[in-house]
Amino acid sequence: MRHFQTIIDWFERIVWKSCYVIADAKDNSITFSKGLFGRAGISKMDKVKVLCFLIPESGEYAFTFNPELEQETQLADIMYNDKYKCVGFESLVPTVNRIFYDYGLPPEIKVKLSIVGRKNNGIRYYVICKPKRYEAYRSCGEVTRREDKTS
Repeated sequence: MRHFQTIIDWFERIVWKSCYVIADAKDNSITFSKGLFGRAGISKMDKVKVLCFLIPESGEYAFTFNPELEQETQLADIMYNDKYKCVGFESLVPTVNRIFYDYGLPPEIKVKLSIVGRKNNGIRYYVICKPKRYEAYRSCGEVTRREDKTS
């Protein structure tokens, strides 16, 4: 069964290949790729708010647009960056720093992270996939790149 799930995950990443975000821990920003911007239909929405959250079962983070919530919570506004001609949001809950820490990423770089769209109970959300190329050693404060085991 585990191999079947691996095949499904691989297929989803192929289908969603043009959909990614650029995460920057320095300013807690998440920038959408043009593919994600188009596929999510952000330009068709009047006013867009983003909820970023943790999926406890997988330990991955995700976001959704314009959620209907019963209680008040902090939502981020979608912003257009005129200088870089891109669209994104500032994630303060959780912070991008927290996402980098949980994913084992070095905080001083911008990182391109894959996105996979999911739907649960009629709610469309986008999972920020954990990268597989970094391994963190938090105890000594080092982050190293994983070596390919193909040779």
